[in-house]
Amino acid sequence: MELNDRNEKIWKFIKDHEQDNPAQLVLKQKQFPDLPLRELASQIASRQKAKTKLPEWYAQKVWFPPKLSLEQCSSEATAKFKASLISGKSFADLTGGFGIDTYYLSQNFLESHYVEQQQELCELAKYNFGVLKSNIEVHHLQSEAFLEDIKKPLDWIYLDPARRGDRNQKVFLWEDCSPNLVKLLPLLFEKSKNIIVKAAPMQDISRAIAELENKIKAVYIIEWQGEVKELLYVLSKDTVEYPDIHAVQLSDAGTPHFLFVGNKLTEAESSINYEMPQQYLYEPSPAMMKAGFFKQLAQKFQLSKLHPNTHLFTSHEIKEYFPGRLFKIVNQIPAKRKELKKYLPEMKANLASRNFPMPIAQLKKKLGLKDGGEHYLFATTLKNEEKVILICEKV
Repeated sequence: MELNDRNEKIWKFIKDHEQDNPAQLVLKQKQFPDLPLRELASQIASRQKAKTKLPEWYAQKVWFPPKLSLEQCSSEATAKFKASLISGKSFADLTGGFGIDTYYLSQNFLESHYVEQQQELCELAKYNFGVLKSNIEVHHLQSEAFLEDIKKPLDWIYLDPARRGDRNQKVFLWEDCSPNLVKLLPLLFEKSKNIIVKAAPMQDISRAIAELENKIKAVYIIEWQGEVKELLYVLSKDTVEYPDIHAVQLSDAGTPHFLFVGNKLTEAESSINYEMPQQYLYEPSPAMMKAGFFKQLAQKFQLSKLHPNTHLFTSHEIKEYFPGRLFKIVNQIPAKRKELKKYLPEMKANLASRNFPMPIAQLKKKLGLKDGGEHYLFATTLKNEEKVILICEKV
């Protein structure tokens, strides 16, 4: 069935069955002989995923890719945040994919180009952009070919290099991605002064900067719903030794409810106090953990750290707006079952390990601990090298 032939009967079926188990729907083909149930079940599975990830698109009659592809694309929140960073007359997304980033970025430009080498994704994007009444121009081309073809420079270029190797394994070096960013860089700068690149959250930021010979002026570590979802790099023709690194926590609307900016030089030159546990314990958010700006964070919120390699902070008073979780320390004990049982007779708690010499599964078994309950345990190392468990309650 062609994309332009999605009739009302199809949409009514999707609406009527959007809460159903897609795997079960496929088995009902005899009840609906005139409908492509396998395709519709796949669509329903994708829409179930899109309901929270892409609420604006979910509310429209757009056609979604298979669920796996949907899991790999940007969320509405992260796409909207990216759109808040760039604007101008003309822009191109060189790795269009499903088109989420292209769509939101295009709203800040008069002329927008979606570039994609897979024909089926181009057809899907063209159909969906039509449904969304967007005037994005779709190009079925490789990114290099598109860049060679364009006559006048663009205000911005965006790309999200594919991070899968020839054998479908995950890759993290720029030169192993597709397109190869290291090789493409001279042509990119020939066609635009402003380039923004998305990368995997697991990528080593220092190595990524070095691979591009310090042609990065800003890095964004984007956290949404308690996870680092992606990294963004804003490139520069000039060499930048210490780019600003932004740790961002996003709301569902794509606006930052916390933003911390630092750089490696300031971190190296900053000082920090190490103290034994005080009344409160602070655990940095995933974006702050990724940034590694522990000294700058401690200075901003007037906190002390438990140990150079223990990324937990402490204070006597509550520090508001800290980017992460805050706990009240109830007790401190050795990592022994007998000691723990005195304070938690039900032996049920949420255990985390921070700079502790035993794997968490092994420690849980040693303590005889079950998951759950209202207490939070941190197995950790203190400034005097003592290995302890901090019994905490969430504030």
